[in-house]
Amino acid sequence: MINGIKPTITTTTKLGIKPTSFDGAMEKFCEKLEENVKPYIAKMGHMKSVTFGVGGGMKYIRVKSFSTNISKDYETGVETTTTDTKGSIHCFVEKTTGDIYKPATWKAPYNKGNNCVRGNIYDKSTFQKTDLHGGWLYAR
Repeated sequence: MINGIKPTITTTTKLGIKPTSFDGAMEKFCEKLEENVKPYIAKMGHMKSVTFGVGGGMKYIRVKSFSTNISKDYETGVETTTTDTKGSIHCFVEKTTGDIYKPATWKAPYNKGNNCVRGNIYDKSTFQKTDLHGGWLYAR
């Protein structure tokens, strides 16, 4: 306490990270997710690409994955691509702290218990080993 004032400790203070803008950190997070998914997509013959985008939310922001799939008609030999426009929820990010949560439902994150926070978008080491389906979000 300094002069009777107790400082508020935020997540970025605990981690010792210099905070950047939320939008910049979120953009880098989505880029890292796309980069880590590329080796998985290269192995699959039915997927062309996967992109990650940000959805709305008041307190928690949805991070969605959108896939572009390849389907082939074996009688004619014609390949067609279809893009998922609705997306699927990959994770949730809290606006105020940048904490990452696994999804409980389409609308809400799983935020019960002591270890519900899976990482932070300001700390790049927390999401180094991400995967397409969100297995890195589950506690081991």
